[in-house]
Amino acid sequence: MTVCGFVCFLLAFFFMVMKFKSVKRKRALILLELGVGASLFFEAMSYLYQGASSTKAYWVVRVSMFLVYMFTLIDTCFLNEYITYLFMETGRFEKLPKRLLAGFIIPTIGMSFVVINLFTGIYYKISAANLYSVGPMFILSMAFAIVPMVIMLYFVIEHRNKISKGYVISICIFIILPILGAFFQFFVNGFPLINLSNFVSALILFWSTLIQQNKELAKAAYSDVGTGLPNADGYLYELDRIIHYQDITKYTAFYFDIVRMSHINNKYGKKMGDEIILLYAAELKKHVEKDEILGRLGGNFFVALIKKENEEKFLEYLQDVKVNIFFEGRKETVDIAAVSGLYRIDNKNLAPGQILSYTSSAIAFAKSIVHKPYVYMDKELQAEFEKTRKIEAAARVGIRNEEFEIYYQPKVNATENTLIGAEALVRWRKDGRLVPPMEFIPILERNRGICDLDFYVLEHVCQDIKGWIETGYDPVPVSVNFSRKNLGNPILAEAISKVVEKYGIPKKLIQVEVTETLDEYPMSYLIGVVEAIQRYGMTVAIDDFGTGSSSINLLKLVKFDVLKIDKEFIDYSDETEKFILQDIIQMASHIKIDVIAEGVEDKERLKELVNMGCSAIQGYVFDKPLEKAQYENVLKTKKYS
Repeated sequence: MTVCGFVCFLLAFFFMVMKFKSVKRKRALILLELGVGASLFFEAMSYLYQGASSTKAYWVVRVSMFLVYMFTLIDTCFLNEYITYLFMETGRFEKLPKRLLAGFIIPTIGMSFVVINLFTGIYYKISAANLYSVGPMFILSMAFAIVPMVIMLYFVIEHRNKISKGYVISICIFIILPILGAFFQFFVNGFPLINLSNFVSALILFWSTLIQQNKELAKAAYSDVGTGLPNADGYLYELDRIIHYQDITKYTAFYFDIVRMSHINNKYGKKMGDEIILLYAAELKKHVEKDEILGRLGGNFFVALIKKENEEKFLEYLQDVKVNIFFEGRKETVDIAAVSGLYRIDNKNLAPGQILSYTSSAIAFAKSIVHKPYVYMDKELQAEFEKTRKIEAAARVGIRNEEFEIYYQPKVNATENTLIGAEALVRWRKDGRLVPPMEFIPILERNRGICDLDFYVLEHVCQDIKGWIETGYDPVPVSVNFSRKNLGNPILAEAISKVVEKYGIPKKLIQVEVTETLDEYPMSYLIGVVEAIQRYGMTVAIDDFGTGSSSINLLKLVKFDVLKIDKEFIDYSDETEKFILQDIIQMASHIKIDVIAEGVEDKERLKELVNMGCSAIQGYVFDKPLEKAQYENVLKTKKYS
C-alpha cells in the first residue's frame, strides 16, 4: 500500500506538469490523486504499528485510522468537484446542479461522524493492545461515501451526451470500483479492499485523462471554446477533407450572423447572452446531419456546409430558432433570426478559403447593401464583388496619390443671406473623370477604407482652413463626415483632435458629423465618441436625422450640438408630414440644439422653413457643392443675394 500511495503521489505530480484546457479540472484531479495517495499511505502506516505496545504505535494507529476514514470522504468531494467542473464547463449548466451539491454535503456530514467516532467507537475500535476492529455502525461510514458516489454515477449516466464517451467511461469506472470494494469489504476484514480499488481507479482515471487531454488539446486548435464546434481553421480543415474525399458540389455553404444580438445582450445581460449563443449552437446541431458541417467563427458568426437537398429547410429554420432559457426565475423563449450568405458550390476545384470568401461576401452584401435575410453568391454577384474589389484597391491607391478632391457646400443663414458654415464633401477624380460618391462611398463603407478616407478629408480641410487664415480670410466652421465604421476606434476623438492641432487652427472651425444609424455598434459607442469630441473643443452634428428607428431616443441619450434634418423630412407632401417637421424644429429649439435643413432646393420650401424657425439652410436653393476656388470666392464676401 505504501508503494500504491507513492504511485498516486507520482500521478499527482504528472498532472501538475501536464497541460490542461481547464485549470479547475486540473486542480481537482491533482487533489483527488493526492487524497487517494494519502489514504493508502495512512492505511499502510496503521498496519505497520497495529498490535505494537509503544507510545508511538498508539498514536500512529489512531491518527492513521482517523485520516484514512477522513480522506475517503475528502476524496469523494474531490471527485465530485472534478465532475462538477467537467459538466459546468460544457456551458449547459448555469449553476451547480442540486444532485452534485449532494456530493459535497453528504461527505461533509460524514466527516463530523468520523470525529464523533474518536469518542464513541461507532465506526471502529482500537483495543488496549492497539488492534483494530469494526464498530457497530461501520456500515454508516460506508454510506457517507457510497451514497454520494451513486448520485454522481446516476448524474453522469443521465447527462452522458454532454461530455465525451472517454470521460463517461473513466468516471463510471472510478465510481463503480470503490463501490464494489466497499461491498466486498463487508466479507473481508483486515484487507483494505476499498483503498486498493481506489488505487486501481486512480490509475485508470490517470490514463484515461491523459488520452482525453491529448485529444482535447489536439482538437482545441480547430474548435471553438464555448460550443465545441469547428472554428475557422477547423471549418476550413473539414471543407478540405470533403473536397478531397467527397463531392463538394453536393453541398451549399452558409455564413450566417445572429440578428440584433446587441438587443438580446441589453435585455438579458452579456453573460446570459453568451449562454444563449451556446444554447443556439446546441439547437442548430440538432438540424445538422452527420455528413454536414456546423462551425462557429466567433461571436455571433456561424458557418455551415449543408447538403443541397436540405438547404431550403435549413435556411428556413435559421429565420426562427427558438431557445429556451431561465431568466430571473422564469422560463422564457428567445426567438433568434439570422442573416445569411449562401453559395451553392458548383466547382470541385475551389480551395476552402474561396468557399468561405464567397459566403462572407454574400452575407456582407445581404447586411450592408440589399438588407435582406439572405443572399446567394451567384455569377452575377461574383462579378459585382470583383468590381468592388477593384474599386477598393484603386481607392487605396487614390488616397495615397491624393486623387480625391474636397468640395464645400455652403450653409447659409436664410434670414440674413450670409455664409455661416460649410460641409466638406469628397469627389474622386480618376483618369480624368469625376467619379460620383455613390460609386465608391458605399463600397468603402463595407470595410475600413471609409475610415482612411474620412481622415483624408479632415486632413485636407484643415490644410485649406490654415491656408485661408494665412491669406487673411475669416473662415467659417466646416463639418466633416465620419462614418459609423469609425465608432469602433477607441481613440477616435483624440485622433481627430491631433489632426486639427497639427495645423494649429481653432477647433471651433471643425464640426464632426455622424449619422444616427447604429447597426454597426451599440449606442454606448456613439455616446462615448460624441462626449469625447466635445471635450476636445469641437462640435458634433447628427446627420440624416429622422431616418433611423430611434431618433427621439437618441436625442434623449446624446447631447448633440447640431441637428441636421434629412431631406426626406424637408420634402414633405402633406399636412401631417409638415406638422412633424415643424415639431422637430420646435423640439430642437426647446432643448437648445441648433437645427439645419439639408437638401433644400426651392424658394417656396425655404420660406416655409424660415417661418417654422429654421433659418440655417444647406442646399441647391443657395449653392451646390463647390470646388475649393469657387468656395473661396463665397468666403471672401460671405453674402448671398
